[in-house]
Amino acid sequence: MSFFECLKAYPEGSASASRLALTAKRLGYPGIIICNQEPNKLFRPGAVEFIKGIEVAFGAEVAAQSAKALKSRISALRARYPFLVVRGTTEEIIRVACEDPNVDLLLHPCDGHRPLGIATARAAKLNQVSIGFDLWPLLHLCGSPRARWLEAFRRNLLFARKFELCPVITAGARSHLDLRSPRELIALAEVAGFEHDEAKDALRRPGKLLELNRRKWLSPGVELL
Repeated sequence: MSFFECLKAYPEGSASASRLALTAKRLGYPGIIICNQEPNKLFRPGAVEFIKGIEVAFGAEVAAQSAKALKSRISALRARYPFLVVRGTTEEIIRVACEDPNVDLLLHPCDGHRPLGIATARAAKLNQVSIGFDLWPLLHLCGSPRARWLEAFRRNLLFARKFELCPVITAGARSHLDLRSPRELIALAEVAGFEHDEAKDALRRPGKLLELNRRKWLSPGVELL
């Protein structure tokens, strides 16, 4: 299975989807997933069709101010997009995301105030929600903030291992200039605490989820061929 990176494109990022695709292709990615909060406002998404040699999928990042609004938006977007991401901005949002099987990826913050807890991990395991580890702070922080981030990162990783969760790694790229090659991203994940094979599987996970979501399921375990 191929390595996939989850990205934000203009106007929520600083590079267009086509520029991200060209850069990711050059770095060796077979595919990327564009996940904006407002995917219908992407700048010229059709331009990626002219870029050969890389798969570009369009998912969505689900954002809401309350649990009720988040549930409603997840239900509305699930039928339209094959990949849904939730960024864990509050404990309530994290809880709701882990309890919803329609969520593919929870980008859990690595800080001491909102650690990955037992209840959250159990819910994520039950609903097959992958846990995202954003490596952007490892590249951009220094000194004591980086040390605190690494401590929280490794604590979350231990919980993910204990409860057999599926981790996903990302560079958290804000533009095409922030993208890292699969080899570099795996090496960064190893510095943060991942095992080599564990990091490779984490970078493959989005592509696997995308493939599963594109299949037509009539009910749990029953696929329409």
